[in-house]
Amino acid sequence: MRISVIIPTFKRMEYLEKALRGLAGQKRPADQIVVGVRESDLATLEFLATAPLALEIASTSEPGVIASMNAAATKTDGEVVCLLDDDAEPLPDWLEKIERHFANEPRLGIVGGRDLLQDHPELRQHETLLTRVGIFTWYGRILGNHHRGGGTYRKVDLVKGCNAAIRGPLLREIGFARHLRGKGAQVHWELALCLDVKNRGFSVGYDPALQVIHHIAPRHDDDQIHRGRFSADGLYDMVWNEHHVVTTRAGAWRRRAHLAWSLLVGSPTAPGLVQYLRLCLRRDPHRTEKLAGTFRAAKNARSSIS
Repeated sequence: MRISVIIPTFKRMEYLEKALRGLAGQKRPADQIVVGVRESDLATLEFLATAPLALEIASTSEPGVIASMNAAATKTDGEVVCLLDDDAEPLPDWLEKIERHFANEPRLGIVGGRDLLQDHPELRQHETLLTRVGIFTWYGRILGNHHRGGGTYRKVDLVKGCNAAIRGPLLREIGFARHLRGKGAQVHWELALCLDVKNRGFSVGYDPALQVIHHIAPRHDDDQIHRGRFSADGLYDMVWNEHHVVTTRAGAWRRRAHLAWSLLVGSPTAPGLVQYLRLCLRRDPHRTEKLAGTFRAAKNARSSIS
């Protein structure tokens, strides 16, 4: 089985070095490594020219992780294509375990694993491991928790893009969703990919033992929400993407349930009415801006499709 690895990157050479170090230490070496880079990122291109591993470079003039990954995906020839963030360092048995999963399950479309977050090491060491990981509930709530996954291998609804692998022919057929908003991380591309995989009759798996060390590099774009800072543009793009993905890929009943849940309940990051009241009690300074942004993005995403 031939295995390709793609790594999208942008101005994070000190982290990319760790990702490449992890790939160099694999018990089962990668057959192909493709790094997606923006043409304007001259510093990274210069760094890659001296990398100790054999690499292929896929350059793009477009901003955003999706353009970078699509450029890299078109260069792959592996039966399996592994997805690795530039700030994620795979453990030595990463590729070995990925190969075993695909060899044993003919209908497995994509598999993901646990990312060991390095942002608050003391907190992470004492976190309770969870079994509810990677779930898109019937009423429309998205549960991630991939970094806290415990238990055994099981089927899920979605995996995290920093630590995943997909069948190569399937990826080259589907590609990464091209219509999502954002200039950097473009949140919810993983949800789009996993729904596309399931809609083609393949399964999505999660293995807590499939692990990478996630070093949490800074982001050079508007999506700072997942880095602890509020961004009105980042919130809008995140909510717009979520509603666009669900509206274009889910069935009618799930689309309605998702819209109702997101506007009536929501989350602290993208609040509906219930979460807005909770933010009021907590005196969140951005509560009104969050509510307005959530409603506006949901409306605009759905109207852009109809």
